[in-house]
Amino acid sequence: MEERCEEMTSIYVCIGSGCHLKGSYQIIDKLKKLLASTETPGEIKLAASFCQGCCTEGVVVKINDELIKNVSPDNITAIFEEKVLKRA
Repeated sequence: MEERCEEMTSIYVCIGSGCHLKGSYQIIDKLKKLLASTETPGEIKLAASFCQGCCTEGVVVKINDELIKNVSPDNITAIFEEKVLKRA
C-alpha cells in the first residue's frame, strides 16, 4: 500500500509597518477562519513575517515561494482558494 506524502504549505503575512497599516491583522484573522472551516490539502503553516520588501504594494502575503501583493480582506478568500486549495 502506497502512502501519499502531502506537502506542507507555508503562508506568511507581512506585519511590517506599511502592511500593518493596510490591514495585515485582518487578513491573518480571515485566514485563521478559513483554515478552521475548510478541509485543506496537507498541512498549512500560517505565520506572521516582517518586511517582504514590497512596502508600497502591501499587504504582502507569501505562499510557499510566491509573493502576492495588494492583498486585502476583500480578496484573501479568492487568493486562498486559488493558491492553497486548488494546488492539491
